[in-house]
Amino acid sequence: MAIADAEYKFVAVDMAAYGRNNDSMVFKNSFMGHSLYNRNFDFPPPQPLPGTEATPLPFVLVGDEAFQMCGNLLKPYTSRGLDFKRSTFNYRLTRARRMVECTFGLLVAKWRVFTKLIHMKIETVDEVVKSAVVLHNYLLTKEPLNLEQIPEESQMPSVESFGPRSSVAVARMRDSFADYFCSEAGRVEWQERFV
Repeated sequence: MAIADAEYKFVAVDMAAYGRNNDSMVFKNSFMGHSLYNRNFDFPPPQPLPGTEATPLPFVLVGDEAFQMCGNLLKPYTSRGLDFKRSTFNYRLTRARRMVECTFGLLVAKWRVFTKLIHMKIETVDEVVKSAVVLHNYLLTKEPLNLEQIPEESQMPSVESFGPRSSVAVARMRDSFADYFCSEAGRVEWQERFV
């Protein structure tokens, strides 16, 4: 489980859970000693979204439908009966999620050991993964990616929601992000082509 930034660098990586564990449960129980759902992650204070003077919104992580939404984690709207605003939000959230998926893809492409079964003790595999993550970030610091070469239009699969219902306050926060993505300050010119 990992958190990645907009430059394809790993910000946090947790290898305490095995693949059969639900991603949401990893965040719920503990992620690097912190629980996202208990709000003891060290996020910056809420700020207005760029180009607005609106009510400050919290910094958030983006997740897929497997996660339970909370005050610092957004997930897509259910795919049934989406209007333009919600479709736009889902598209933009999916593009943001692409960052962590591409970060893992870059890691695997650079360190081919991850393309096949690794025949080592679990503890050794953990050390190999940690080393690869550190080297991945170091190499990106020394030789940043040319982000213009990464296609803007790449499609992500459609998203559906299966998770438990979110609180009213968290749902309103998600609606505020959706409003922003459709506003003059938050929209991007190409988003209508993909919604």
